[in-house]
Amino acid sequence: MVAPAESVRVLVVDDEKQIAELLTGILRGEGHDAECVTAPEAALKRLRQDRFDLLVTDLRMPGMDGMELIAEAQRLDPTIDTLVMTAYASTETAVDALRRGVTDYLSKPFGADDIREALAKCLRSRGRRREERAQVETLSAQVQSAQQTAESKLADLTLLHDLTRLIADRDTPLTECLARLGRHFGADLVLLTEEDRVIARYGSGPEAGLRALARRARLEDAPMIMPGAMAAPVARGAVVVWGDEFRQEHLRVLAITASDLSLAAENDRLRAEQRGAYLGIVTTLIEAVEAKDRFNQGHSRRVADLAVRFGSHLGLAERDIDLIETGAKLHDIGKIGIPEEILNKKGRLTDEEFDIIKSHPVLGEQLLQPLDFLAEARPIVRHHHERWDGRGYPDGLASSKIPRAAALLAVVDAYDALTSDRPYRAGMPPREALEILRSGAGTQWDPDLVSAFIAM
Repeated sequence: MVAPAESVRVLVVDDEKQIAELLTGILRGEGHDAECVTAPEAALKRLRQDRFDLLVTDLRMPGMDGMELIAEAQRLDPTIDTLVMTAYASTETAVDALRRGVTDYLSKPFGADDIREALAKCLRSRGRRREERAQVETLSAQVQSAQQTAESKLADLTLLHDLTRLIADRDTPLTECLARLGRHFGADLVLLTEEDRVIARYGSGPEAGLRALARRARLEDAPMIMPGAMAAPVARGAVVVWGDEFRQEHLRVLAITASDLSLAAENDRLRAEQRGAYLGIVTTLIEAVEAKDRFNQGHSRRVADLAVRFGSHLGLAERDIDLIETGAKLHDIGKIGIPEEILNKKGRLTDEEFDIIKSHPVLGEQLLQPLDFLAEARPIVRHHHERWDGRGYPDGLASSKIPRAAALLAVVDAYDALTSDRPYRAGMPPREALEILRSGAGTQWDPDLVSAFIAM
C-alpha cells in the first residue's frame, strides 16, 4: 500500500453492512483512517464524539435519509466534506446534492477506481478551501495590522494635538499634561525632572531608578529605552515614563512631546510666579483690612487654621481643604471697602451702617474677579454669610443651595467671632460659643456641620 499525499479520517454510513465494510476496507487500503456504522443515529453519535474530515453516506436509509444526516453533520462541523452513495442516481439527484454542499456522489454499484476518483475530488476541493482560508487569514491579518497601525498613528496625532491645546491654554496645570501623556502610554508613573530634581509627576512607581534614567537621558541628550521604561531629554531635565513594555515607536512619540513639555513646564513656572505675586498683593490687602479693624486682627488666619482642622476632621480631600483654607484667608477681604468708623463702632450699628457691612462679601468677590486662579474661592467669599433658613446675605441662599465650603466657613467664622473681642462685647468662653452654634443649628447654620464641629 502506498501512503496517500494526504490521509483523512472518514466515516462511512450505509444500512447495508456489507457495502459499508467493503467501502471502509478500500479506504483503509488507500491509507486513510476509516470506520463505518450502519445507521444515521450511530453516525451522529460518532460525529459528536470525534472529528472526521469526510462523511460518506448512503442516500436512502430507514429513519433518516442521507441528506438529512449531511445537514446535521454540517451543523456539527461546517468544515466536514461529504459524499453520497445512491443506487438511484439522476441529474436531479446530483444537482440537489451539489446544491446542498455535497462534494460529490457515487452511483451504486461502484468500483475501487470510482472511489479513488471521488476521494481525489474531495481532497482537491478540501485543498482549495484550505488555500482560500489561508489567503483570507493572511489578508485579514494584513488588514488588522494596517488598522492597528492607523489607530496607533491616530492616537499619537491625537496626543500631540491634545498637548498643544493644553499648553496653549496657559492656565492648564503641568500635571494635567503629564496625565495625558501617561494615559496615552498606559503608564503607571510619569516624571518630569529639572537637573536631578523632580518638578512634576503623574501616578506612582519606583522613582529612584527612574531618576537615574532621566539623568542619563539629560546628560547624553538622547532618548533612551529599557524594559518597562523610557526617557527623553526636556530642556534642563528629562521626561520619564514607566509601567509598560515600550517599543521604539513609543520612544519617538515621547521625544516629539519633549519640546511641548518644556513649554508646559515654563508656563507652570510663570503661573507659580504670577500666583505668588498675586497672593502677595492679596496678603497685603488682608493685612490692610485687619489694620483698619483693630478688633479683627488675626481673625482670617485663625479662621483659616480652624477651617483646615475642621476639613481634616470631616475627611475632606486635600484639594478641598486647600480651597477652604484659601477662601477662609480671603473671606473678609471686601471689608477693605468698608469705612473704618463703621468697622470700629462700639455702639449698635444703624440699619444703613449694617447694610454697608453686609456689602463686604460682594465687594470681596469683585476684588478677586480678575484673579482666575482664585475662581473656585470666590463663591466661598460671596456666600459665607448665607443662613441655612435662607435669611442670610447677599443672595438669601438656603440649605443645600449654599456651597458646602461656604457653609463650613460660616460655622468656623461664627465660632471665632464669638470667642474674640468685638467693639461692642468681650469674647465669650468656647463652651458658650458652642452652645450658641448648637441653638442656631438648622436655622442659621448647617445642622450636620454644627454637630461635627462640636464633636471635633
